[in-house]
Amino acid sequence: MKWTHIVIHHTGAEQKNARQVRDYHRRLGWRDVGYHYLIERDGVVVPGRPPSMRGAHCLAGGMNHKALGIALLGNLEERPPLPAQTAALQGLLRRLVREYRIPPANVLGHREVPGAATVCPGRHLDLAAVRAALGPDPAPRYRVQVGAFADRARAEALAARLRAQGFEAWISGGS
Repeated sequence: MKWTHIVIHHTGAEQKNARQVRDYHRRLGWRDVGYHYLIERDGVVVPGRPPSMRGAHCLAGGMNHKALGIALLGNLEERPPLPAQTAALQGLLRRLVREYRIPPANVLGHREVPGAATVCPGRHLDLAAVRAALGPDPAPRYRVQVGAFADRARAEALAARLRAQGFEAWISGGS
């Protein structure tokens, strides 16, 4: 699957562990828990659906087909996430945005998805701070192919201009 987004949720209830969430979703007739990852109160990240399987966590915006789903256990409308949950969320997000090349701007709270009528993941999860901790979107990288230019000097000049603007650029092909 080509993942372009990550949607963050809270379970909205005070389950004891991820197993309870999985069991509940299966009782609803689902093949597995709807999320790809669950974060327990002690910060343990529990795998949910494999990333090769579409989610069942956000119909709005077609996110089940294009977003990995992460859920923090608990009702974050009533209380803030525990420090271990916040640390685990940041670590997981850093890994996923790098692995799937998802821009931090595409890390959304469920309520931020157009068409989603929900308060999820709760008022106590600061989504702007979550994204800010991921850092800026990485600058695009450019491969400048020598064969696209009349001579190597022109390819090198373009690569130098790109680097001067803060982009990663390298020369490919030619001698």
